[in-house]
Amino acid sequence: MFDHDALLSRGFVPGRRLALDIAEHALKAVDPYRAVLSRLSVEAGRLHVDGDVYDLDSFQHIYVVGGGKACYHQALAVEELLGDRITDGFVSVRVGQLGPFVARHGALHRIRVKESAHPVPDETSLQAGEEILAIAQKVRPRDLVLCLMSGGTSAQVIAPVPGVSVEDKATVNRLLVTSGAEVTEIMTVRRHLSRIKGGQLALRLYPATAITLTVSDEKTDSIVWNTDWMSPNGTSPADAIAILERYELWERMPESVRDCLDTASRRGMPEEVPADAMMKRYMVVRTRDIFEAAVERSRELGLTPLPLTTLLSGESREVGRALASIAREVLLSGHPVAAPCALIATGETGVRLRREPIGEGGANQELAAGACVDLAPDAPVAVLALDTDGSDGPTEIAGALTDGTTLQRARDAGVNLYRALNDHDISRALRASGDAVVTGPTGTNVNDIVVIVVLSQPAAL
Repeated sequence: MFDHDALLSRGFVPGRRLALDIAEHALKAVDPYRAVLSRLSVEAGRLHVDGDVYDLDSFQHIYVVGGGKACYHQALAVEELLGDRITDGFVSVRVGQLGPFVARHGALHRIRVKESAHPVPDETSLQAGEEILAIAQKVRPRDLVLCLMSGGTSAQVIAPVPGVSVEDKATVNRLLVTSGAEVTEIMTVRRHLSRIKGGQLALRLYPATAITLTVSDEKTDSIVWNTDWMSPNGTSPADAIAILERYELWERMPESVRDCLDTASRRGMPEEVPADAMMKRYMVVRTRDIFEAAVERSRELGLTPLPLTTLLSGESREVGRALASIAREVLLSGHPVAAPCALIATGETGVRLRREPIGEGGANQELAAGACVDLAPDAPVAVLALDTDGSDGPTEIAGALTDGTTLQRARDAGVNLYRALNDHDISRALRASGDAVVTGPTGTNVNDIVVIVVLSQPAAL
């Protein structure tokens, strides 16, 4: 997954090696394919899911729908379990994922799959939404539907309400993801502009039986936020308007969006699925799983783990500086733990663009770059910040692995790291310094992970 030869040919190699080791083991712990097969089984014509049993022979048809950056691996496992029992299915993966996944794991046979756009939706996202709505139209009361969800679904699968165009949805997404808003705030706005989000797919499938399997990319591992198509909305159009006003976006929204939300706010809360619905939701991979796996691997490697938070948030570069200050305190005083140690955090930081970006970058790249600017060149500290799906922001870079030598190596390559951060052109700088981490699509998608290794005597390790 990681290009060890390139990433370990420079900088503080002992710390970098340990950081990569911890991240690799943690990523294996959130593999959706293995997770589905560990939680689901088929025995004597019955599907077992976490103690619940479904008689497969009692259903007339079985359908599979899904979207997100981890759904292909879920779909592989579901096909392995159900085979030709599947009547029809469709899942949407992020553009650029399908080729590597098929080459690595083989093709799907009963479930159709197409690529669609992320993080900004386009016509392919609309086509994916229409495919799923077409399957929902066929579903009858005695059918079973398996819904596979993971992070990325909101952009990869869209079904705008009447009057809101694909271009309008793209504008909404682009403004929200660069505003500094939390993921749940962004999802709240999206819900009220959609015919599928906020539990509206569940309404279309009722009264059929539906099973949702989700890979969490939300900090608290909330089942509601991670099963958006199938969970009660719980938010109002007025909530969406308040969020847009909070981030000074309301006046920048397309007129169609403002009209839609204004009209919806006068109608009140959206319709919910009846309480007797046969709809169960299961979280097969949690974000906390990668956090706990990183902590355990640190301990196995002889490092004292310091589990900081699963709720990491804030402006990426400033979060990086704050985390680096903890590493520096470890070196200065041995608090809050003594070296050798590993600081572990998961969550999702953001990059707020106050003007048009000049270059390319991502939140994890800016976090790792922000952290390294405060490290002395000889500091025995390595900082790894990683987007777990393998694509940080709208780039093919997964994140960055930096240390106290990054600043000078970038300078030697003719790049000013400070200017790159200010211009949000950090990808070019990290490629120049040799600290960009490229993994390709990983097949999973939980929250971002940060691993900071602090060693007291690097030569001995």
